[in-house]
Amino acid sequence: MGHRRVVSRNLTSEFSGPFLGSHAVSEGDLTRAQLRSGLYNRLFQDVYAPAGIRQDHGLRCKAAALVVPDGAVLTGCSAATVRGFPFALADDPVEFVVPEQEGFHGLCGAHLRRTRLLGEDFEPWRDGRIATPLRMTMDILTNTRLHRSFPRVVGFLDVLLRAGFVDRDALEGYLRSRHDHGIVRARQAFALSDGRAESIPESEVRVWLNLHDIEAEPQVEVYRDDHFLGRLDLAIREAKLAIEYDGAWHLEGEQPRLDARRRALIEAEGWEFIVITKEELYVDPKAMVHRVRAALAARV
Repeated sequence: MGHRRVVSRNLTSEFSGPFLGSHAVSEGDLTRAQLRSGLYNRLFQDVYAPAGIRQDHGLRCKAAALVVPDGAVLTGCSAATVRGFPFALADDPVEFVVPEQEGFHGLCGAHLRRTRLLGEDFEPWRDGRIATPLRMTMDILTNTRLHRSFPRVVGFLDVLLRAGFVDRDALEGYLRSRHDHGIVRARQAFALSDGRAESIPESEVRVWLNLHDIEAEPQVEVYRDDHFLGRLDLAIREAKLAIEYDGAWHLEGEQPRLDARRRALIEAEGWEFIVITKEELYVDPKAMVHRVRAALAARV
């Protein structure tokens, strides 16, 4: 079981990362009273970390790895976060898959799924295992139990493709050969993915539109003769309809002025802009789709 694992650390109050409280007490490094003193935060049952360490998702992944069953593989958005793609929020459940033949216990704060694991699906990580990029990506796309929206996971895939972290052809072949639960959803997500997207919300807007039979092309460049006027988040070329997502950073500093100037130049060429806000995308995406559809109908 995972509770037999030990991490290297300094003594007493100088632990460098997550550690097993029971081991620290049995070794005489700490007393139970010191564990409860406020100098240490409890991350999982019997797993602690110094209070001064930033409590992010990566730290919780390291902590959970100490107490999950042997053979468990860190995967999904948790593995992505450890690998430099912060898809998981600090308090999101830490995601693992466990071999089908292994029994496992529940772990509050973690999400464990029993599944078929092949040797090519994982590699060593710390004292345990982490999913390979292809397996990690498949688990992101197939896992519906964490209630991430379908457009959201396509956005995650777009990020991985744009960064070159997963190869498109290799992923297509990997998904084609698998029969895991949720694989049809994963293949649909792959079909809608596009590594040209520059942000997850932009991808989400594109996918919501596509699911309602509106195809918008990402990152379209607009020119007047040979003069570059700007690039559009999403565009429907034949209607000269531009759809852009404005996150909070579009309200900062010089960005509003730069956006207004760019859009004015492009509007002078006959384009119309629909600007999507964070509230519109995440609170009422169907209304967003309706607004785009109405604008599109008016320009056809």
